[in-house]
Amino acid sequence: MSFERFHQHRHIVSGNSVCFSYDRFNTKFEVKVGDTIAYSKYLLFWPKHKATVQIGSSSYSLSVYWFLIWGASLKKDNSVVVKELLPKRRRRSITLLGYGVFIVLLRAAFVVFEP
Repeated sequence: MSFERFHQHRHIVSGNSVCFSYDRFNTKFEVKVGDTIAYSKYLLFWPKHKATVQIGSSSYSLSVYWFLIWGASLKKDNSVVVKELLPKRRRRSITLLGYGVFIVLLRAAFVVFEP
């Protein structure tokens, strides 16, 4: 697992190519429709964000949460259009959380079962 500063993924939403990207250094989340930036925000220390994004002629609800496990989805009228915007980022967060839990349990086992 190598370090990557930028996580980005492309999706096709209502016939438009939409690029979602996240910068790990400055916590900037961006939505680009074609070459224009439709939404850009620094997530900083707030674990949950909601916004409305205009893609084509429709408006979509964007929600991003990153407290312990990363998750970002795109909805239209309470129906999910894209379940996970950055799937690689989500897999990495689940992997790191699982690794952390495993190490804590292993250390606790060594303390409890010490001879």
